Amino acid sequence: MRDLMKIGKQIAMLRKEKGLTGENLAGILQVSPQAVSKWENGKCLPETILLPELAKALNCSIDTLLVPKDKTHLEENEKVKYFYDTINEDERLIKQTLEFTRSKNIISRYLPDGSNMEIADIGGGTGHYSFWLAEQGHNVHLLDVTKKHIEKAKQRSKTDNISLSSYTCADARDLPYHNKSMDLVLIMGALYHLQSHESRSQCLNEAFRTLKRGGHIICTVISRYTVLVSSLKWNLFHIYDLDTLKKIIETGKVEGFTFPQAYFHTPNEIITELTTAGFKGVHTVAVEGIANAFGDYSLPTDEKEASRLLECIELVESTPELLGVSRNIIAIGKKD
Repeated sequence: MRDLMKIGKQIAMLRKEKGLTGENLAGILQVSPQAVSKWENGKCLPETILLPELAKALNCSIDTLLVPKDKTHLEENEKVKYFYDTINEDERLIKQTLEFTRSKNIISRYLPDGSNMEIADIGGGTGHYSFWLAEQGHNVHLLDVTKKHIEKAKQRSKTDNISLSSYTCADARDLPYHNKSMDLVLIMGALYHLQSHESRSQCLNEAFRTLKRGGHIICTVISRYTVLVSSLKWNLFHIYDLDTLKKIIETGKVEGFTFPQAYFHTPNEIITELTTAGFKGVHTVAVEGIANAFGDYSLPTDEKEASRLLECIELVESTPELLGVSRNIIAIGKKD
């Protein structure tokens, strides 16, 4: 038995997120506004023949329409939204050139020559990775929980004359994409803002659902030990005392420091989470690697020095004993 009221609320919510009125949606589907009103008020379901067009109009799957997810057990992310509303995320990746360069290098290994892939950039911020991929001819769908980021991405699209396939303000735990619609899913930040295991599992399950068979997930997590490395490197013990460091290492949960709420993984933990979600051949790669033990997060300005640093990082990027030293760790899995 379907819950008509819950489905109706889901249709209304998705319609509003798309900026459509009831009359707009009725016009697209060539039905009366009264019919849309009945659906949204739980009086009846849309006719089966209309479901594909309704899902298309609302940029979601039919499953998303008819099986609304119960989110009551999932953590709230209002603190994360507020955090990104008040900082300039663009500046971070522009300044932290080592992370951006290394991440692009790793992602490139999963972009076959001459391919035209459907790619979802989940939690993609203002679209740094999205626009880089779009410039290579891929169809990129940017999704972020912060409306400001999506608006900035749309503005950049106009300024730089680079179009993305879609721009969506939504939660990484409830993706609007159809089942088996993506060749590649990137999650370059969302996982370290989800402190509960249930939330991270929901995020990874959604990525698995949207991937085609043979597609890959590439996701970034922050190392459980990066706060300890940073404290030693920059003498931050006035901020992170030993009790705080111990708590972070034991639980992975970080509150009120770099992020308003965050979760830092161990290398083996993200492998387990991806495997549990159904991904095969899961493996991890250090992003900054051993370079995180010294200096800042930018590449040397000297080209030869930068090249040498990248070569040294890559040399031991998958060495298990050194993975935890890296600030960021990328995990890759495949959907068979």
